[in-house]
Amino acid sequence: MRDLEPWEEIPVRLSLRDRARIPLPGSWRIAVTSLFPYSGTTTLAGVVGLTLAGVRAQPVLAVDLWPGESPGGAPSSPVGAGTEDEDEPRGDPLAIRVGAAGTTTVADVARRQASDSTVTDLPLMISGRPAGSTRDLDVLPVRRGVGGGSDRHGGGGSGDEAAAVVPADDTVAPTGLRSVLGLLAHSYPLVLVDAPAKAPLTPAALQAADLIILVTLATAADLEATLTGLRTLRDAAGGGSARHGGPMIVAAMIAPRRGRPSPRTRAAAARLGRQVDTLIRIPYDARLDPSRHTPVRIPRLRRRTRRAYLQLAAAAVEALFTLAKAEVTAAAGAVDQPGAAAGGAVEAVTTRADSGASGGPRATTEDHPAAQGVSFGDLRSPTAPTRIAGPDRPGGPPPVGKEPR
Repeated sequence: MRDLEPWEEIPVRLSLRDRARIPLPGSWRIAVTSLFPYSGTTTLAGVVGLTLAGVRAQPVLAVDLWPGESPGGAPSSPVGAGTEDEDEPRGDPLAIRVGAAGTTTVADVARRQASDSTVTDLPLMISGRPAGSTRDLDVLPVRRGVGGGSDRHGGGGSGDEAAAVVPADDTVAPTGLRSVLGLLAHSYPLVLVDAPAKAPLTPAALQAADLIILVTLATAADLEATLTGLRTLRDAAGGGSARHGGPMIVAAMIAPRRGRPSPRTRAAAARLGRQVDTLIRIPYDARLDPSRHTPVRIPRLRRRTRRAYLQLAAAAVEALFTLAKAEVTAAAGAVDQPGAAAGGAVEAVTTRADSGASGGPRATTEDHPAAQGVSFGDLRSPTAPTRIAGPDRPGGPPPVGKEPR
């Protein structure tokens, strides 16, 4: 059987599941954030984390940066562009949302880093499972008892008692968060960070992220507000667009209700799609409503919802693969730049011995000599008259067999 020529090969189209399984070298961080509260970052981080853990068969960690309600008021948002609605209830924290333990905090990992324990103990410390287990998504909250989830789900005690058992040394600084994220890279190939707009550690998470998933509702007002605050988000992440050294942004547009979007919403979504690297539309699913206070179960979601989140996971993995390939190319270029040309490279094209159209040696490379060919000038007849010297021009030769006038 003969080999196919390049133009005869049939391109292989990867499925969404295959695209989400693309191997990635090292460890990568994905920040899930929004520009205003109550946009669904916690739900999206949980569903994407469960999808990646199930498809890639690798340990995936989700870090919940929501610090809980503060007695002195909600923390101010350095990124958000909207105002918080006090009458709108907040859903469960990430650990309860996905049915994880969530008993170990970021401060506990920071204290473990200062001890002599090995890195392989982290998965056992966070999830209660040994390293190498890939059954579920691991969750690492920033504080214990966030959102009063233990009171709602039978954890025992009132909200005041749950707040009283939180140690004072659970407060994490931005430098401590970056140190913990660096330590987690030894145990988890993928780390998702749920960075709400009102969380004080959100700027540090954005600066440490390799990829940003920007969550917005599919309404005209929210999309226009996202377009307005997109530059602020890029500045908070420590750079401009991806072409200018900034992080890549994948926008997730979640439909808040059933039905077709309005023309104004479609126009705003089209403008947002031109400002980010990828735009994924996620349909409405009543089973993901945070007011239900039930853990997310991927098989119970609608088929369109599962496919949309799988498409979002595949887009995130492909963006990380693009970044990894760019890093490898940049590293190879940095190695080759100080020295001379690499061995085996093709030399410069040789110059002709004379300037004739068909005379002299043929221009070729030193490694691939070729015989002298025929140029276009050799195909012209030397006796054929040209139009410039024809009889219609003054001074041209007269036609044969005719006397000049």
